[in-house]
Amino acid sequence: MGAHPEKPELPSPGVDLPPDYVRRLERLVLQMAAKGERREGLGQAHLLGAGEEFIGHRPYREGEDLRRLDWDLLARSDQAFVRRTRREAAQVWSVVLDTSGSMGIGSPGKLDAGAQLAGAIMAVGMRAGVRVQLKSGLGPALSLRRGQPLGILIQRLKDLRAGGEVGASPEAILSGWGPPREVGLVVIIGDFVGLSPKDLEPHRRPGRRMVLLQVLAPEELEPANQLLGEAVHWFDPEGPEERPGLAPGEAALVYEGRLEAWLEGWQRSTRSRGMGWSVGASDVPFEERVALALEGR
Repeated sequence: MGAHPEKPELPSPGVDLPPDYVRRLERLVLQMAAKGERREGLGQAHLLGAGEEFIGHRPYREGEDLRRLDWDLLARSDQAFVRRTRREAAQVWSVVLDTSGSMGIGSPGKLDAGAQLAGAIMAVGMRAGVRVQLKSGLGPALSLRRGQPLGILIQRLKDLRAGGEVGASPEAILSGWGPPREVGLVVIIGDFVGLSPKDLEPHRRPGRRMVLLQVLAPEELEPANQLLGEAVHWFDPEGPEERPGLAPGEAALVYEGRLEAWLEGWQRSTRSRGMGWSVGASDVPFEERVALALEGR
């Protein structure tokens, strides 16, 4: 019996932002702001121009304008609540970024692509006056508002490493942290290895939109042709195990079938729950995917 090949190191464990990343961010932010203003002027509500549609109540906070109180509810229940609108719910966004070991795969790397996406969404939110949060496996959540230096966000993104922290996967982050109740938009970015739609259920709320941006490496979406002619060994980036190998000829067919079923499952599950979902390769420019997350297209 031949020896198994050694487990390879992660090929892309860090974040290497492109030299023009900040310039591209600034251009995208201006474009999205202009779109938001046009939509709001036309009375079309979306995340950058949310309307005043009533979506529920929340407890009154000391110091708030008393005119926001729901006086009828106060009279019935003797408890102070204010009416919560879709505009208010859109004022806090949480971005959950997968930094587990499997994100260190790909060329370009999945973590690099995910970090670019996360930074773009947060920059757009800051420009719109939204409080944005970034939660990954790297320490506590980073919270930013309009007017704060973009460099703070850029440095946090550059510090990210795949597989370097315990509890860095989305399911671990969501189970141990969970977006605060006032968050109106939750964007989850990762390859979703190990994640289940059931992991998202506790975080659904009336008036909250959840968007899943799945990032896979080009070689994961379209395996190289040599899979047809040689044995393939699968390694688990999250642990030490080597998965059972596949013989020449069957590797590509088996992999393709599993991948298709997996992605179709995500599409069905998110659609039935009213969530946004898309999958893209790590070499897709972040500008092409941000509009999908923020405009619902």
